[in-house]
Amino acid sequence: MRKIGCFFKSIIPCLILLLLQVIVLIPMEIVYALRNISESGFDLNTILNLISSSSSDASFSQISNLIYGCLALLIFGCWYGRVFVSPFRDRRSNAYPRGFSFHTIMAILFLGIGLQYVTTLVVHVTSALRPDWLNTYNALMETAGYSDVTPMLAVYSVILAPIVEELIFRGLTFRYARHALPFWAANIWQALLFGLIHGNFIQGIYAFVMGLFLGFICHRGRGIKYSIPVHIVFNIIGVWYSELIELTTALNFYIAVGAGLALTIFAVWLFYTDFTPAERTRRE
Repeated sequence: MRKIGCFFKSIIPCLILLLLQVIVLIPMEIVYALRNISESGFDLNTILNLISSSSSDASFSQISNLIYGCLALLIFGCWYGRVFVSPFRDRRSNAYPRGFSFHTIMAILFLGIGLQYVTTLVVHVTSALRPDWLNTYNALMETAGYSDVTPMLAVYSVILAPIVEELIFRGLTFRYARHALPFWAANIWQALLFGLIHGNFIQGIYAFVMGLFLGFICHRGRGIKYSIPVHIVFNIIGVWYSELIELTTALNFYIAVGAGLALTIFAVWLFYTDFTPAERTRRE
């Protein structure tokens, strides 16, 4: 029964995330409609049309995301700290490193860069099979304002989103699921929810793949301390340096992606060796 309870607990963070988005979005849409309505028109159709058009307003989306991100950081940060951090402060083991060694820092940078190529490959294959999915994804990115990055978008994408997503999926969902399932199943489960929550096929598929790697880092590093900076590096490249990724793949797609895959594998190996228990190292 305890395992079943933990499995259902792993779903609750996603449900709260969806509820929180609705709680933030509805008042914001009403405010948006009231601010843009003409002095003469308070008819229902005009208000409904303004509310529906708010989703295509990049500024509106970015402000909503900032508000949601701050609330989510507070809620899920307190939850994760109370359940999975505070009770274990006095029971930390010296078997695993807790800091950021040179290996770990390099692994974070390499994995953040390598995952850009992994996800590029995923998008390339998926869009070749379903070009309509790519068109939908590009339209969503355009609406969100990624063609012209603003400070609000940068704060949300580079700071709030990575921390909040790691708290929810690797911090809570994965940890609860890990009490009910073996590592591989818990990792697939959290990555699947991570993909589904993005709401479109292209982003969902590459988020699932990325989630598998982040879940491994969380498992190996005994928490989200290392998966958060990997996620941040990935998003920094996606927000400001995506053109460099596109340039390298345009020069030679297969060589660039192959190098990215090799870099990803090397980074995973660095994480694996850096977090080998001290007792096992001594035996070997």
